Amino acid sequence: MKLSVEDVSLSFDGTAALTRVSLSAVPGECLGLMGPNGAGKTTLLDVISGLARPRSGRVALFGRPLLGLEPDQVARAGVARTFQSPRLFTRMTVEENVRAGRAVDAEPWLGFAGLRSRRGELAAVLTPAEARRLELARALAAEPDLLLLDEPCAGLNPVEAEAATALLARAITPRRIAILVEHKLDVIDRLCQRAVVLQLGAKIYDGPVAAARSDPRVVEAYLGRARA
Repeated sequence: MKLSVEDVSLSFDGTAALTRVSLSAVPGECLGLMGPNGAGKTTLLDVISGLARPRSGRVALFGRPLLGLEPDQVARAGVARTFQSPRLFTRMTVEENVRAGRAVDAEPWLGFAGLRSRRGELAAVLTPAEARRLELARALAAEPDLLLLDEPCAGLNPVEAEAATALLARAITPRRIAILVEHKLDVIDRLCQRAVVLQLGAKIYDGPVAAARSDPRVVEAYLGRARA
């Protein structure tokens, strides 16, 4: 049983954003989704989470088709998501944001995020690092089978990124599938064993993270030329 993405294609105004992209992942796996800016990484997460409708392809989680479902239906099917810029309910308190993730008891997730002392404060006053921790806690409060993480360390300083990486490691459990988009390659190295690399909407690599750095296609995608 797994996440299965098969031959997904999507265009915007006639420009291909994804071209027959396929990937799979199993529980306990954190799959690194890599590629230069504009490669289609966030677009693929949008497709999986119901925010974008591809023109063709199939997406299924544990055999249940996800394409055609509204985002809230995808969420109820076991998918949770974080975004490049945290999307919090800024006029709600920290605790109310966690409860929005369908948590009956917010206490464990406030503790997970290190935000118990700020539970009654508005989410709008959080620091960027705290906002990212809250968004992750809200996603996990839904107890998802599939966790989509879109650049969870973006905008963080090295100390904050280290703490965020440690927290993300705790979110990866044997029963959960995770897909991680991150430009900080050290984070991918620590959390992922396998990587899928996109370039201009097409998959150019699917294999071990360690081998991706030396793959000529990946080097060319990132640097604009093949390594000699």
